[in-house]
Amino acid sequence: MKHIANGVSLVFSRKDSRIVLIVSTAIFFLLLLLAQNGKTAFSLFSFATIYFAKQLTLAKSTLFDISNTFSVNSLILSTLGSLLGGINISLAYIYMKTRGEVIIKSGLYSGIGLFLAFIGVGCAACGTALIAVLLSFLGLSTMIRLLPYQGQEIGYIGIIFLCMATYSLAVKVTAPTTC
Repeated sequence: MKHIANGVSLVFSRKDSRIVLIVSTAIFFLLLLLAQNGKTAFSLFSFATIYFAKQLTLAKSTLFDISNTFSVNSLILSTLGSLLGGINISLAYIYMKTRGEVIIKSGLYSGIGLFLAFIGVGCAACGTALIAVLLSFLGLSTMIRLLPYQGQEIGYIGIIFLCMATYSLAVKVTAPTTC
């Protein structure tokens, strides 16, 4: 727990990492809103009888309609996932900022490897989406409906993985390995 507290306090103590945290959390939440409401919001632009200003207003209100889109559980999962994803990106940013130059110069990673290490931090939504796509290719996507909570278990498992990734990154940031 000490590593997580030190890592999160490091994220909040630096101005650049706070900006990364806020922007990445907002982007994650906007992507979730786009995935849930984007198709409906953009379909409003196909109506020729509505003025464009009214279309924009309706599309905005449809896109940000949280109360009708999310249940309590999915809202908790979305908020936690977005926040933990933002903390992970901020911790990875701090780690790359403090250790990235040393890692590149040491020859351990090439530029592509460093990029993949940055992207490979982990995201619960990406893992859940990947599982759903793989299951649908195998014809097993309806199996999710047979689960007791209709697939929300996968979201909670994703949150657990995000917590593990946050802990791992916090340990790397607060106590980096040195030779």
